[in-house]
Amino acid sequence: MENLERFMSGIAALKRRDRAGWIKREVENPESTAEHCYGVAILAMLLAEEARVDQLKSIKMALIHDLPENKVPDYMPSDDITSEEKFRQEEEAMIEICETIEGGQEYLALWREFEEGKTGEARFVKSLDKLEMMYQAWAYEQEQPDKNLESFWEDIEGFDFNKGAIENAFRQLKLLR
Repeated sequence: MENLERFMSGIAALKRRDRAGWIKREVENPESTAEHCYGVAILAMLLAEEARVDQLKSIKMALIHDLPENKVPDYMPSDDITSEEKFRQEEEAMIEICETIEGGQEYLALWREFEEGKTGEARFVKSLDKLEMMYQAWAYEQEQPDKNLESFWEDIEGFDFNKGAIENAFRQLKLLR
């Protein structure tokens, strides 16, 4: 990998980039984007078999799903940006990132698959993305009861958990209210 140093500097940036939703709610010591991706990847590793999806593909997808955030903001649903513009910016960033590494086209394809949400693995990882966020909200509520994180709970209302493994995980983690 001739550009490994350049790629890894982007990864290092994700380790230091705090997630925007937690900053907005003034959570102390918020998780970084890299920490979030790690949590999603661990969930993919643990739940893929039960969900009957490809474990390795799901883990890879989980690890790279927020990679563009080393070049573009961590947009939140309340931000004044269309989903099309958000996708355009993130895709441009992902193309640039993937050009720096050997085999980058595989990761670009996985990222696009995640964004489209049409495959079992993409839907699975999108659900895990939500699950990890909700677990983190619960953990912050325990640690910092003065923070109002109710809007995160509102985010899962009506969310399609695709039943099975994800819904079971939400129940085990006591995240369904």
